[in-house]
Amino acid sequence: MKISHIRPRRLFIRTAAFIKTHLVAILVLFFLSILGIAGAKGLEILSGLNLKPQDLLSFFGTPVENLDNTSGTTNFLLLGIRGEGTDSPNLSDTVIVLSYNHNSKTPALISIPRDLWVPSLQAKINTAYHYGEKASPGGGIKMAQGAILEDLGLPIHYTAVINFTIFKETIDLIGGVDIDVNPGFVDPNFPLPGKENAIPVSSRYETLVFATGSAHMNGDTALKFVRSRHSIGDEGTDFARSRRQQQIISALKQKMLTPAFLLNKEKLDQFFTILDKNLDTNLSQSLYPTLAKIALDTQNSQMRSITLSTLPDENGVAILYNPPTYKYKGEWVLIPKDNSWDALKKYLSNRLNGSQ
Repeated sequence: MKISHIRPRRLFIRTAAFIKTHLVAILVLFFLSILGIAGAKGLEILSGLNLKPQDLLSFFGTPVENLDNTSGTTNFLLLGIRGEGTDSPNLSDTVIVLSYNHNSKTPALISIPRDLWVPSLQAKINTAYHYGEKASPGGGIKMAQGAILEDLGLPIHYTAVINFTIFKETIDLIGGVDIDVNPGFVDPNFPLPGKENAIPVSSRYETLVFATGSAHMNGDTALKFVRSRHSIGDEGTDFARSRRQQQIISALKQKMLTPAFLLNKEKLDQFFTILDKNLDTNLSQSLYPTLAKIALDTQNSQMRSITLSTLPDENGVAILYNPPTYKYKGEWVLIPKDNSWDALKKYLSNRLNGSQ
């Protein structure tokens, strides 16, 4: 049956029913950068989101027609910030880009090291949102998007900024996550909130111990697992942190796909309350039905993961390196090999296009 033959009221009801089933996917896409999660919230949420019938009709259209894109690709930026009540609340501990190719209907997850240098800012990329907000409230998203474009050549079309509260409270809401810790590690200098200036200095930190093997983590433990950066060896690097972040995201996805969460109205209400209080995004709510269409189209797709690292990839290419600190104001930073930013952009383009 052609869409034009369906009466408007019936079309609205059918579309609303689909959104009812997939609304969690719409929002989780942005604060977790994961596609294909289904949810159940109902018309109560739709009315609260102020979606109009014409917005719902966009579900039947082609996503590329509704979403901003560059040459058929839409890029979403996820920034994980520390949030109020912490030291440097607007520094980005997590920088992830989800790149969605509309032609192949495939998503790719790009983990960006927080120490990646931004020449125009003369600072690390994790400071971009901070400096943007400092210059002008609401300017953090624009500056972060500009930094990604400058370093990687990726135009960012939509951005979501989440804080530790979303991460921690959502994991607690679903009853924790199960993680395979491999390898285990010890971090003797994990900072304690609120004790940045405590005396003696040793009282500012706690020792984290994650043994190799299966572990059930609540929100607080999972947060420490992904934030830890002072262990000895490879697990103390940002590259290991990126891998652990993707582990938690995957575990969270699996837990949210269960009927125990999707069919629990009370938990869903709490989930949306958490989002309302803590999510900052430049995404218009009118695009939610379009994102639901993407979620449906990609629910069985394999999420590709791309990590920018000093370590060789599967093809033996190490695109980043750590230059002498005296050249960068005494800071430990990452730049492309031979200081060639064009090579970094080409490398990422090749990875996204499957030529490497």
